[in-house]
Amino acid sequence: MMKKNKPTVAQTLSPEEEQTKFFEEAKNNVMIQGHHMKLSLDNSKLMDALKYASNIINELRTSLLSPKSYYALYLVAFDYLQYLNTYLYEEKHGKKMIELYEVVQHAGNVLPRLYLLITVGSVYIKTKQAPAKDVLKDLIEMCRGVQHPTRGLFLRHYLSEVTKDKLPDIDSSVENGTVMDSIDFIIQNFTETNKLWVRMQHQAPTKDRERRENERLELRLLVGKNLSRLAQLDGVDQKTYSEVVLPKVVEQIINCKDKIAQQYLMEILIQVFPDEFHLATLDIILQTCAQLQSGVDVKTIIASLIDRLANFATRNADLVPDNIKIFDIFFNNVKEIIQARPNMELQDILGLHVSLLNLTLKCYPTNKDNANEVLGLCQSIIVNKAKEDINKPTCVKQIIQLLQIPLDVFKNVLVVLKLSNYQPLISCLSYNNRKKVSLDIVNNTISNSTIIEEPESVNNLLETIQTLIKDEQDQPDMDDIDKEDFQEEQNKVASLIHLFDSEDPEKLFKIYIIARGHFGKGGPHRIRHTLVPLVFCSLRFIRNFKQQVDSGVISLDENKWVAIGSKIFTFVSETIKALADIKLADLSFRLYLQALQTFDHCGLVPRVKELAIKALLIFQEDIADFKAQVMALQLLISTLNSLSIPNEEIYESLAAQTIKQASRLLLPQDQAKLISTCSHLFWVDNSTRQYQNPDSVLQALKKALSIISNESSPGLGTFVDILNECLFYCDKETDAVPIQFVSDLVELIRTTHVKEADPALPYLQNTIKYIQSQNYKGISI
Repeated sequence: MMKKNKPTVAQTLSPEEEQTKFFEEAKNNVMIQGHHMKLSLDNSKLMDALKYASNIINELRTSLLSPKSYYALYLVAFDYLQYLNTYLYEEKHGKKMIELYEVVQHAGNVLPRLYLLITVGSVYIKTKQAPAKDVLKDLIEMCRGVQHPTRGLFLRHYLSEVTKDKLPDIDSSVENGTVMDSIDFIIQNFTETNKLWVRMQHQAPTKDRERRENERLELRLLVGKNLSRLAQLDGVDQKTYSEVVLPKVVEQIINCKDKIAQQYLMEILIQVFPDEFHLATLDIILQTCAQLQSGVDVKTIIASLIDRLANFATRNADLVPDNIKIFDIFFNNVKEIIQARPNMELQDILGLHVSLLNLTLKCYPTNKDNANEVLGLCQSIIVNKAKEDINKPTCVKQIIQLLQIPLDVFKNVLVVLKLSNYQPLISCLSYNNRKKVSLDIVNNTISNSTIIEEPESVNNLLETIQTLIKDEQDQPDMDDIDKEDFQEEQNKVASLIHLFDSEDPEKLFKIYIIARGHFGKGGPHRIRHTLVPLVFCSLRFIRNFKQQVDSGVISLDENKWVAIGSKIFTFVSETIKALADIKLADLSFRLYLQALQTFDHCGLVPRVKELAIKALLIFQEDIADFKAQVMALQLLISTLNSLSIPNEEIYESLAAQTIKQASRLLLPQDQAKLISTCSHLFWVDNSTRQYQNPDSVLQALKKALSIISNESSPGLGTFVDILNECLFYCDKETDAVPIQFVSDLVELIRTTHVKEADPALPYLQNTIKYIQSQNYKGISI
C-alpha cells in the first residue's frame, strides 16, 4: 500500500522577513548585472555594458521594497553607476559624448533611460563637450517623466549627486553657465523632490500613517541636500540669497502644506546657510514661521535660530549692522506667532521666552528693558492659563529658568529686582516653586555678597521672597514640612540681615524697621530665626552711631542723642519682646542682657535699668527650670558686674533685685552659691568703673553661709564655694572680708562638715593647700 504524501504547509513570513527576502533578491540581481557590466567595460563592449547597466536600474523599478530597503538597494546600484561614470570620463570607448547622450535615450523603460541619461550627461558636462547650463536644463526637464514618489525621489537625488561638482559658479564662463543657472537648477530639483517626498505620505492607507511618517523621516536628507548644494555655491552671496534663493525656498515650504516637510526644511534652512544671511532676512524667516501648519513645532525652529544668532552676535558684535535690531525683530514676530496660534502648548511658549531672554542678555546685556519686556509678556500669557497647565513639570522648569537667568547673568539681586515684571511672574507659581525661586534669590544675594543700602530695595527684596518670610494660604501644614530644611531656609533668610547696610544712619535704621515689619509677620516658627540677628545688628548700629558721635563725625547734642537712643531702645526691646511672647524665655533673657550691656556702653542709663527689669521679669515669670534659673542668674550677675553705670542708686537697686531672686531659688545649695556670687556686685574693679561696698560684700557672704548652715544635710562643696569667694577678696587685699571670718569658716568646715568619701573633699584639700601657699596672716590651718 502506497503512503500518502503529507500536504505542504505554506510558511507565512513576517513583514520584516518579507522585506529582507525581496531586498536580497533584488540586490543579488543588481550585483550579477553589475558584474557583467564591469566585464563588458573591461572588454570595451560599451553597448553591452549599457544594457547591463539598464538591467541594474530595472531593479529600482520595484514597488515591493520599503523606503529604507529601497535606499539600501539604491546605494548598491549607485556604486555600479559610478564605475560606469568613471569609465565614460576616461574616454576609452572612442565615442563622442553627444552620440552616447542620444544612444541612452533609446532605453526601453523610462527609469533606466533617465538614470543612464544623467550618468552620461554628467560626463558630457565634465568633458566640456556641451555647456553645463544646457545639459542641466535638459536633465531636469527629462526627470519629470518619473512621478512615482519613491522612484522619483531617488532619481532626483542621483541627479543632485552626480552633478554637484559640475554646477556653474562664479568662476564659470558665461557660455558654460552662470550661478543663476545653477540656482535655478537646484531650486527646481528641490521643489520637485519635495513634492515627491510629500506625496509619499499618501501612498499607504490611513491606518499606516505613523509608519509612513517614520519612513519619510528616514529619507529627509535626500530633500535637504538640495539646500546644502545652494549654500555651497560661492556665487550665492547675501544679496543673491535674500533676493533670489530665500523667496523661492520659502514659497515652496509654505505651499507644500505638509507639517513634516515644513518642520525639516525650516530647520535645514537655518542650519546650512550662514548666520549673516539669517540676520539680513530675519523678518522673512519669522514671517514664514507664522504661516506654517499648526502641527509644526515652531518653538524648536525659532529657538534654534535665536540661539544661533545670539551666539553669533556675542562672538562677532562688529558684524551685526546697527540697523538690525535682533531682539525687536524676534520679540515682535514671536508675539504675533503666539497670538496667531491659540492652541500652542504652554511649554513651547515658555521655551520661546527663555530663548528670547537669553538672546537679549547676550546681545544687549546693558538693556534691562528688553529682559523686563520678555518677563512681562510671559506673565501676561500665564495669567490666562489654567493652573493645571502652569504646574506641569515642563512648564515649571521653564518658568524657573526664566527667573534664574537674570540672577546668573547680572549676579546682582538689586539689578534683577528693578525688573518690574520679575516679582509678578514668581506669583504665578505654586508654593513649593515660589519657595525654590525665593531660595535662589537668597542664595544669589549671599554668594555675591550684595550689599543692599536703600530701604526701598530691602522692602522690594523681602516682598519678592515673602514665601520664605511669612505663612501663605497654599503652604502645607507645618507638621508636613521638613524641620531641618525649614530651619536651613530661615537661617539663610536671617543671614540677609548682615547684608543690609548703609553709611547713612537714618537710612540704616529705616532698613531695620522695614525688615522688622516683614519678619514680624513670620509667625512663631520663623521669627525665632530671623529676629535674633536683627537685634544684634541693631545693637551694633547704636554702638557705631555712638562712636561716630563721640569722634565728631556726627554732631549731636545730648538731648538729640537721648531721643535717638530712645527710638532704638523701643525698637530693640519690642523685637526682643516678640520673642518672649512666643515663650523663648532663655533666648529673650540673654538678648535683654546683651542689649543692657550695649546701652550701658552708650551711656543711656535709664534704658539700662528698664532692660534689666525686663530681664528680671522674664526670669521670674518664664524661666521655670531650676538649672536654667541658676545659669540665668550667673549670667545676670556677670553682666551687672561689667557695667559702667555711674548711677549707684540704680545699680544697687538692680543688685538687690538680683540677690532677692537668688534667695528664691529652689535648692538651698543654689541659693547659697548664687548669693555668695552676688557679693561681686558690690566689689567692682575694672577699667570703666570702680565701686566698693565692703559691708554689702560681707553681708552677702554671711547670708549665703547662713542659708547653707541651716540645712540638715548641707553639701561640703557649697561651703568650699563660699570659702573661695572669701579668698578672692583676701587676694585683693581688701577689708571687705575680715581674716577672722575666713579663719572661722575654715574651722567650721573642718570640724563640722568633712566626711570621708565626700566627693567635694579633694576640692577642700586643694583650697587648703592654696591657703597654706599664700601665708595669709591670721588664718591658721
